[in-house]
Amino acid sequence: MDYEDNYKNLATAKVEWEKARSKYVDKLKEKETLSGLPVKTVYTPEDTQGLELGTMPGVYPFTRGLYPDGYALTPWMQQMVFGYGTVDETRQKMESLVNLGMEGHFGNKVFNIVLDIPSMYGIDSDHPEAEGNVGQCGVTLCTVEDYDQLIQGWDLKTTNFSLITGDNCLPALALISAAAIRRGDGYGVLRGNSMNWYPRTAVQDIPSWEPKNGYALITELIRFCSQNIPAWNTANIFMYGLSEAGATPLQELAYGMSWGKSVIDAGLRAGLEPDAFIGRLGFQIGCQSHFFEEVAKFRAVRKMWAKLCRDAGVVKPYNMHARFHCHTSGNVLTAQEPLNNTARVTMQVMAAVMGGAQSIHACSFDESIGIPTELSHRTALRTQQIMMYESGLRDVADPLAGSYYVECLTDQMEKAAWQIFNELEERGGYQQGLADGSIKRAIDHSAYITKQKIKTGKQPVVGLNKFVLNEKADYEPFRVDLSLERKAIERLNAFRQKRSQKDVEQALATVKNACLAFRDGSGELMPVLIEAALKGATNGEMCEVMRGVFGWVVTE
Repeated sequence: MDYEDNYKNLATAKVEWEKARSKYVDKLKEKETLSGLPVKTVYTPEDTQGLELGTMPGVYPFTRGLYPDGYALTPWMQQMVFGYGTVDETRQKMESLVNLGMEGHFGNKVFNIVLDIPSMYGIDSDHPEAEGNVGQCGVTLCTVEDYDQLIQGWDLKTTNFSLITGDNCLPALALISAAAIRRGDGYGVLRGNSMNWYPRTAVQDIPSWEPKNGYALITELIRFCSQNIPAWNTANIFMYGLSEAGATPLQELAYGMSWGKSVIDAGLRAGLEPDAFIGRLGFQIGCQSHFFEEVAKFRAVRKMWAKLCRDAGVVKPYNMHARFHCHTSGNVLTAQEPLNNTARVTMQVMAAVMGGAQSIHACSFDESIGIPTELSHRTALRTQQIMMYESGLRDVADPLAGSYYVECLTDQMEKAAWQIFNELEERGGYQQGLADGSIKRAIDHSAYITKQKIKTGKQPVVGLNKFVLNEKADYEPFRVDLSLERKAIERLNAFRQKRSQKDVEQALATVKNACLAFRDGSGELMPVLIEAALKGATNGEMCEVMRGVFGWVVTE
């Protein structure tokens, strides 16, 4: 049967279809995705006319995946986020997760370590503003000895350390680099990731560097790692943060691409060669509850990023890869009937797998209540492992390719995202949107609209606004050990007693001079920060010097 005969048959079938539904069609309600894109009840080959369907996985523009056979050779990495208390407690968690079977590509170890809020902001455990937050929702890492213990016993050539830092990502990299030197390996063998999230003030009400200086610091980390730590992923485009702040999947896609382009542009302005640094940029992407929209978003990310990379001058195909870590959405989880969240997380992990993620964090069912318990964290890991080994999902690359709906929705999302992207570029790009607050205002508006939809019941949430139970769920949350703050401070004080204060003061003076020169357009920071870390300077001490030079503002 030829192409024309197929369409003749479709035309005939559509007549019968219209007749069959004529009795109730007026009762059908219009549907849309979370981003507001219209959804029909039925899709046909007509919806894919003119689309680029003649593509293969592992081939530009990588819509169908980065690798020719998908997960057939190696599955996604199970990158569960963790971190709590001091490095002692976090080490216990690292070893526990390894024993539970958490692994990266080809059996490598992979640790996705979140720092506590004081460490992220660049203040030490004994700082007055850290009180009540030390070791809560993350691990406190202040000194080179903390990082010594973090990497102790792990083969640095086969272990990935993804450091979920904040404005302290340069000092954090300096500290882990110093630890590698002290161990005798040198920092050149390090593998892992710096979140490099300076532009996140578009979605979070936090103090940070002025955008101009923030982008200069981003570029410094990229430059240093490109030349000295080749297996280190240098910047993380924090699309998950956009999503958690209230962005729709479409906004997350558009603003994420603009954020990524702003990092590329900063590197090019600094004189870096496209193929020398762009391939080590990566993404952290959220995954909300509309299954097919998320799959379409992941496919569109690869296609759009490949085009941006090629336009920037990238030649090598693998440097055009949009390598992304999927973090299942926290903001769609409910404190009401928390076990319901296992279904939500499972659906989101499946969307990430169908969408071709390189690594996945599955939220625990109790994350809307507090820090996950051992049971909930293990259950989230097991969710990934069951899907990886029991479902058959990893056997076929891009299994939803050719679906009229998925192909049409991928195209819709890409076109709509380019429109938002281009409008933002015309106004000066992501960095300008960061400075003038326009991106944050747009996301805040979307968050408000979503809350109104949930409040009115237009957007159903089972257990929250639909099928609500009156009785309170019988659930015992994780209890925070408040004594860990005292333990962290004692550990920090003991470290300070052993170091040479004179050496530290001299090192910090050198850091300040290097920061001043760097701000004025000359010199490097990373080598000086590493030397300061080796002399005993803490995370907070290095960050304090940097704040004094580069400025510290709150985006309104």
